[in-house]
Amino acid sequence: MNRLSGISLTGTTSAPAQGVVQALRNRDARVLITDRPSVWRADVVDRLNYLCCLPVGWNGYGAGPVNFNTANFALRVLESVCSSDTPAPSIVPGPSGDLQIEWHLETGDIELHIRAPNDVHGWFETVGTEQSGQEAQLTIDFTEVAHWIKKLLESTRAPIKAAA
Repeated sequence: MNRLSGISLTGTTSAPAQGVVQALRNRDARVLITDRPSVWRADVVDRLNYLCCLPVGWNGYGAGPVNFNTANFALRVLESVCSSDTPAPSIVPGPSGDLQIEWHLETGDIELHIRAPNDVHGWFETVGTEQSGQEAQLTIDFTEVAHWIKKLLESTRAPIKAAA
């Protein structure tokens, strides 16, 4: 059975606490510098592991579990586009081993349909715009999705102005 946690994706490190300076033992020592642990990562890994272990027929029509390679690709995409404080997305299995990853916030919505590695349909819409949303076919460059997430989060954190 393939499990994402089997790839050591738990996100834990033995690095010193943020802001602590550690002396290196020798000149040839190397230090791995990492970001803060993500608030979403553990929940996402748990959810993806669960979806990869779904029984055949989980939807009542013979669908199989989420494809491990698709789940692993989805995790890598999220690691590349999410900051450490990005809220965890909703992750829903599809009937063909695919995934739907979604954020629905007061300021807008993002949906990523990951059909397979390097085969993603993205959709983004903000509340209060006259546009019907933006769509993108994505393979390896998810810069646009990172901008979508940033835009939603900035709008969510913006101070609310009192109405006159």
